[in-house]
Amino acid sequence: YDGRISSKIDASSDGINEDDGIEHRCALITIVGLPNMGKSTLLNALLSDTLAITTSRPQTTRHAILGVLTTDYCQLCLTDTPGIIGNPAYKMQEGMMDVVKGAIRDGDVFLVVTDVNSGSGFGDTDENEGEFGKSGNNALIEDEFLGIGEELVRKLQQSNKPIIVCVNKVDLVTNEDSDGVRNTPLKAVQTIQKWRKLLPNAFAIFPTCAANGSDDPGVEALRSLLLANDPSVDVGGAIRNLGRPVPGMFSASLASSSASGAPAMVTNDIAREVLPIGPPLYHPDFFTDRTDRFCTSELIRETLFTSLGKELPYCCEVRVESFDESKRYLDEAEGYAGKNGKSLIRIGATILVERDSQKGIVVGKGGKKIKEVGINARKKLEEFFGVKIFLDLNVKVDKDWRNNVEKLKKYGYM
Repeated sequence: YDGRISSKIDASSDGINEDDGIEHRCALITIVGLPNMGKSTLLNALLSDTLAITTSRPQTTRHAILGVLTTDYCQLCLTDTPGIIGNPAYKMQEGMMDVVKGAIRDGDVFLVVTDVNSGSGFGDTDENEGEFGKSGNNALIEDEFLGIGEELVRKLQQSNKPIIVCVNKVDLVTNEDSDGVRNTPLKAVQTIQKWRKLLPNAFAIFPTCAANGSDDPGVEALRSLLLANDPSVDVGGAIRNLGRPVPGMFSASLASSSASGAPAMVTNDIAREVLPIGPPLYHPDFFTDRTDRFCTSELIRETLFTSLGKELPYCCEVRVESFDESKRYLDEAEGYAGKNGKSLIRIGATILVERDSQKGIVVGKGGKKIKEVGINARKKLEEFFGVKIFLDLNVKVDKDWRNNVEKLKKYGYM
């Protein structure tokens, strides 16, 4: 525990369940990967809740977001991180990559999220003026480091900490090939084998479709493996639901001597070793270290992505200027409920862009776009907070804020 943050639980706790003597386990689990691999979607699926915003656009996640899952026997402290950028173009992106490095430094377990096409692409992606795509090189590139960069690969290879890889988005390829197995199409099998070659010591490499939510067989297998210290969890059963294990799915130390190379069945006793022994770091009711204001700004930014699509400038930032919750709990005090409730949160937020032309895109002709964003954002906020929301949105030009160190510190990027 040297160097780890202090536990938020009463120090009198000895970390042992008094009923059965099972030692409590707790881990800081760092989720890393390229942009648009589904890291935030996987976090939400593991938590069975919506914490991180998700869109189809790369680099939606700009900050590290902690989500905590607690049982009587273990605590998972999952940190979602921004997608790895090989060559940051702005000070903001440099700050984002510092966040990734810090999360890797502090992690007890690494959860690498990739997809079935990892390692092949059209050159480097480029985030510039809202377009994220080819950078002028139309030739397919096979990347020996499967896109996550040599530096991170070397750190993972040299680390003695558990590594789990999720080959996500398996729904994007068909399972028509006779060599495919249930829940693991042939393309996913090939990707698993590429990652096994790159990270031979990875504890497990699971095929997942995080977009299907917490009931996805791959997500269930991953969650069960991480919660293996809990006697109510059946790791073997969750893995069997994935279908026949494929070569490379588990580390060589777990592999059987069969000709197929299929792994021996992973039991709770084996899987529980992934998490280190230790007391919980947070109270059982703790869910995230992010504030209501932060979640509000993220939900508005998510709405900008979905409402404006490819028109949305990547430079958009949302600042919550006011958050009046003086009437948030009126229903509880006065007994109102449902549509007749009086509970209300008043929110004032500013959308920042870097140029006047970008402001015009966000506002739209006659204010039509910003009105649409406001309506849709208010619905998301009402669902999130469970009360009525009054939302006042403004758009402001803040020139070159992505390269302004003082503003980046103010906005939480540095």
